Amino acid sequence: MNTTYYTLDVFTQTAFQGAQVAVFPLSGALPDNVLARLASEVNLSETVFVTPSETAKNTFKLRIFSPNGEVGFAGHPMLAVAHVLVETGQVKLDGAYTTISLEQSKQAIEVNISAPEGDSTFVQFTLQSSAVVDRYTPPGHELASILSIEERHIDHMFYHTRMASDGVPYLIVPLTSQQAVEDARFDLKAWGQSTAPAMAAQEILLFTPKTKNNDSNFHARLVGPSIGLHDDPPVGSVLPAFAGYLASHDNVREGTYSFAIDRGTLETRRSLLNLEMDVRKGRPITLRVGGDSVLISKNELLIKV
Repeated sequence: MNTTYYTLDVFTQTAFQGAQVAVFPLSGALPDNVLARLASEVNLSETVFVTPSETAKNTFKLRIFSPNGEVGFAGHPMLAVAHVLVETGQVKLDGAYTTISLEQSKQAIEVNISAPEGDSTFVQFTLQSSAVVDRYTPPGHELASILSIEERHIDHMFYHTRMASDGVPYLIVPLTSQQAVEDARFDLKAWGQSTAPAMAAQEILLFTPKTKNNDSNFHARLVGPSIGLHDDPPVGSVLPAFAGYLASHDNVREGTYSFAIDRGTLETRRSLLNLEMDVRKGRPITLRVGGDSVLISKNELLIKV
């Protein structure tokens, strides 16, 4: 039984930035009843257990756990897993990039791994988004109260508050500046007194096109009743809904769009996500998500499982 696992910082080129992910690259022999307990013990945002296919080359099944239990889909693990598979020799790089298949919840996702540069490895994966967008949302004064900000900081010039769902619904609120995004504080009492709980969304994505960094087009942050006051969780799982949200605006026409989203700050582990979005009338949105990852540690379990 192989009990070696690795930790990585994902969506960053710099150690101790980005999101922390643990990967068990050969976990097929681990009993199902210990996976959640191991993830809780490792206690990173996500722990991934990888099982190679016995029949198909460069094909792997993933099971992903947060400290609170199994997760159906997440984007960060694909970057981490691809990097570790190269590190352990389970995937051999051939040319400028190598394509592998990672299966999450019976969904096979194509992943391209670029040749490493320095300490980081760039990985890009492809998703389809058929997000449903609803324009009915709480009024501005309720949103301002929920977010503990002045209503004037809610942006109405370029984007609009909408709810978007690609399996999981999110209330998406544009703000006027990155400082407003950083200053927002979720108010549970105001949430309970508003019309928001009647909506299916339990998390709010705050974003702004007015960023503090030249390498990003949007700054984003998740808040909500289940997110701690000072937490700044990864936003990768929101991207299919965010793509549908962007495409629902009249100024977004058919075509391919490239942009970058950052989350957090250097003090709170900044992440940078690179995206390409293909918008075609009558078709699902094709979304390519890319980012770097840095290998941090190699570890061995000392207990028998």
